[in-house]
Amino acid sequence: MIVRLTALVRILLGVVCLVNGFNWFFKIITPYPSISDFVHYMPPPDIVGAMIEQGVLFHLAKATEVATGIALLANRLVPLSLVIAMPVTVTVFLVDVFKPEFRLRAFLMGTGSLTMNLALLMAYQHHYRAMLAWRARPAEPGEADPPAEGGALAEAADALSRALLPALLAISALLGLVMTGWLAVMIAQYAADPKAIYEVRHMMPRP
Repeated sequence: MIVRLTALVRILLGVVCLVNGFNWFFKIITPYPSISDFVHYMPPPDIVGAMIEQGVLFHLAKATEVATGIALLANRLVPLSLVIAMPVTVTVFLVDVFKPEFRLRAFLMGTGSLTMNLALLMAYQHHYRAMLAWRARPAEPGEADPPAEGGALAEAADALSRALLPALLAISALLGLVMTGWLAVMIAQYAADPKAIYEVRHMMPRP
């Protein structure tokens, strides 16, 4: 059951990351920002807008989402991809959940992405044991000894994972199914009536 739930959550997070990242480069969802939305209009005056105006950060975040989505769906480099995706997932959570006004879609997407990422990190925790070594040392040239196993801290992380993982995976799977369903609806809406974000949200024209 744990293996099957882990595979399901991996696929769901892969779909969510790939769709969200892809939409930045090629518009497929109206309410989500895309490059084409900001050619003639200013981005919102928030952290997302600042990242867009900076010119590189938002491109990097969305490219990370695309790469993570491909890796998770292909089941390749999964432990590495989950770690690389974590800063983006945390940022999405902070931006979407702690908005001045509550929006169910934003709350769901931000919370769901972080929950799925955390659940998968726990599921693949055994790949990170050596990273939990309290006092690590660099390897000597030509040294063939295996890396440290992480000691007491790794054992504590293992125990925490065993206790929390079943429930966290179940919650993640439920959230992921709702998220992918919602994304599918928004993609279908855009296909039926393609609109830019400035057509549904007030935005300032560029000077």
